Amino acid sequence: MVCVRKNKLQLNSGFTMIELLVVITMIGIIAAISVPSWMGFLTRQRLNAARTDLLGTLRSAQQEAQSLQKSKTVEFSTTDLSVTVKSGDSVTGKTTVLGEGNGNPNFSITAPSTAIVFNYDGAVRTEDLFAIKIEDDDSSAQSCVIVTTILGGLKPANGAACDDFFPPTP
Repeated sequence: MVCVRKNKLQLNSGFTMIELLVVITMIGIIAAISVPSWMGFLTRQRLNAARTDLLGTLRSAQQEAQSLQKSKTVEFSTTDLSVTVKSGDSVTGKTTVLGEGNGNPNFSITAPSTAIVFNYDGAVRTEDLFAIKIEDDDSSAQSCVIVTTILGGLKPANGAACDDFFPPTP
């Protein structure tokens, strides 16, 4: 007759309470270190998406002004983070919400003027040479689009490069 014995180790298999607590503590420490970095990454990505929308809207308005041989006015809304492109002296226009689909971030838009005008050949007036800055109200993250020449050259920038076009606030 064959006698089958169960091994004592099989009966006592599993994790001890101390092992579980050590693993949970390690997971907590890793989460505490990585969550702020992840949130900063998400904020930068949302800022870049809003800047990309702004840059695309400005380039589109400039190209339409050139192709239609009509001036285009781009107006900025500081309350709902939107940009409206109007044709000539039109009252209505196409509105683009910057960073749409990225949740409702606490971003604000800063521009020295409330509008920029691209004339019939896509150029801007000398007084329209400036940067449009988008910044996160909860952190110091910022992104901007710079109108660099009277020919309407547009350049995206991030961080400190945006500050060169804005005087420091007292």
